[in-house]
Amino acid sequence: MKSLSCEKCGASSWNTLNGYRICQYCGTKYQLTLDDIVIKKSHIAVNSDIERLLSLCKTEPYNAKKYANLILDIDPSNKEALKYL
Repeated sequence: MKSLSCEKCGASSWNTLNGYRICQYCGTKYQLTLDDIVIKKSHIAVNSDIERLLSLCKTEPYNAKKYANLILDIDPSNKEALKYL
């Protein structure tokens, strides 16, 4: 995840939950961006990435095509991702 500071308290420690980046100190929520997901990719296992992106396809249908393309970059034969294109 990018090194960002919370707009309310200035902290730079984050948790992620249900598509949001949440400040660990004051609890302010920020919606995750596509950049956050791509950067996070290098920090977690590939299978977890694919599962997370598939979950986002279901919960955020307006961004499903973007997430599906990210999945296909990782696993070009992923049949579930192809359903969202």
